[in-house]
Amino acid sequence: MTNKNILVFTLLMSISTQIYGQAYRGYGGYMLGLWSIDWSKLNNQITELNPENFGMGSLENTLMMNGGGGAVNVYNNLFIGGMGFSGSTHINGADANSVNRDITISSSLAGPFVESNFNPYGNLEVNFGIALLFGNASIRVLKDSGTNSWTNIWSSFNDANPAYLNTQATTDITVINPFMSLRYPLMPWFGFDLSLGYNVTLYDANGWEANNAPLAGKQELDLSKPFFRIALIFGG
Repeated sequence: MTNKNILVFTLLMSISTQIYGQAYRGYGGYMLGLWSIDWSKLNNQITELNPENFGMGSLENTLMMNGGGGAVNVYNNLFIGGMGFSGSTHINGADANSVNRDITISSSLAGPFVESNFNPYGNLEVNFGIALLFGNASIRVLKDSGTNSWTNIWSSFNDANPAYLNTQATTDITVINPFMSLRYPLMPWFGFDLSLGYNVTLYDANGWEANNAPLAGKQELDLSKPFFRIALIFGG
């Protein structure tokens, strides 16, 4: 039985290796993105308020994003498609006075892209492209004296005046993402794609809004950073 499985697998792989030129005329699938973001400005701001960061720790310099996308061949080796991602990261903790704090940062992006592919060797495809993504970034700042803690939720049930703060600030962002990817079809209908790009991010540091109203002051985020993408694609 094992020999039969090996034979079938070898046969399928040999069939797939006979696909030259464009492996897919159209494709789509799941994409996992890793945005390398420098959160030092936010981390420093928290540390300035409290050297121990209120027991929350620090934000890591990455943002994991889930999404999907696809493209179709429109002319020769030119593809046009679209993709979208969303993700969030957060830190939380309690200080010495048992006051709970949580900071959540999230982002959503979607838009079109164009790419051209080349076949330097066998099935291996090298793609060069650029994406124009539109979306938003948001920062939610939450502080409470126990209302949102399961440990104290019932004891706080009768508290007439809980100390509570829940603010979510949002701003629009535009991302220009030039990228290069390596694509390999494992089967005539399935393959994977590894991509490395750079997110040139445009936004207004004074354009934050909270509760449908402009937010005074500004908050800067260092969002122009490398962006990695792994995709499992289905095509034909």
